[in-house]
Amino acid sequence: MRNTRGNDVDLQGPGLILQGPGLILQGPGLILQGPGLILQGPGLILQGPGLLLQGVNFNGPGLILQGPGLILQGPGLILQGTSFSATVEKDGVVYHPSGLDFIGAEMDLRLTAVVNGQQVVQHVTLRINDIKKSTEQDDVYVYNLTYRAVGSNQWLPYCGDSQVGAVPFKGYWDAASGDRVDDPNAVTFGCTNAVIAKCALWGYRPWATETKCTGKGKKKKCVEVPLVDYHQTCTRMARADYCGDGTPHTVDGTAIDVWDNLDVQTQFTDWPIEAEWSPEGATCLNFVRHPELGYPECFLKKGKPMKFSHCKGELEDDGALIATAFSAGDDDDDDDDGGCDK
Repeated sequence: MRNTRGNDVDLQGPGLILQGPGLILQGPGLILQGPGLILQGPGLILQGPGLLLQGVNFNGPGLILQGPGLILQGPGLILQGTSFSATVEKDGVVYHPSGLDFIGAEMDLRLTAVVNGQQVVQHVTLRINDIKKSTEQDDVYVYNLTYRAVGSNQWLPYCGDSQVGAVPFKGYWDAASGDRVDDPNAVTFGCTNAVIAKCALWGYRPWATETKCTGKGKKKKCVEVPLVDYHQTCTRMARADYCGDGTPHTVDGTAIDVWDNLDVQTQFTDWPIEAEWSPEGATCLNFVRHPELGYPECFLKKGKPMKFSHCKGELEDDGALIATAFSAGDDDDDDDDGGCDK
């Protein structure tokens, strides 16, 4: 049953990105004060003058699975879809935990930053409290995560709200440009109230494929189409990142109608066509969702909005994968989770 969707400004939510033998901090995260690091408030917050993150590393073995003493072997964590697996050793015995075995796992992380020319380090423990299959997609698992500073007894919700889960993805997204970076050693936990996870829950799972058929009868041909570009297109679309430069032009909770050329999502309303989209941003644009936020410069010609005769939501442009419609009069009909049931 089709729904209109509530878009978001946030790309991934409060962001720890696990990377190989370490992680990257992006978005609201870590408060740096003076020569030290202080974790406080919901989520992690980056602020203070002279801040430069220098990358981070796992501290020691990096994984405790249902109690102390398990040591990661080989390359460490492996992510397939949204399910982890690993090879670990305890008392000379090798185990191969996977999937729900990671409930209760803790990752010891060392966050390193340079403040006023001095390197400072904060040790943080990230804990997987629970893992549940999403109600939207059978192959998407949602993780309940908390973290604490080592030496502290205060566990804080990773997504800023204990009721909001996170979905793991291979690679990471540049916080400034919104570009996906296909780093095979990186894993991003995207919160389900931000667009990286939301786009997967809407069906655009970057690890999956969708069948596309053309022709009829004996001339019918079907191919499996990877959804990775559709997912990236969705992250541009949901944030109204028209120019594909990481700049959002929307407000959280704005209701939009979304469809694509694979029928992962299908058109639901007769609202006016807003735009067609590719992984690099909008390929054509009829109007913007929120004029008060300004018109994107890449769609201005001599200071006036460009006109497109073909921007009809039919996705005939070779680069366009997703189309959107928007009606300002229906802006309040949806909530932040995109739930206006047909």
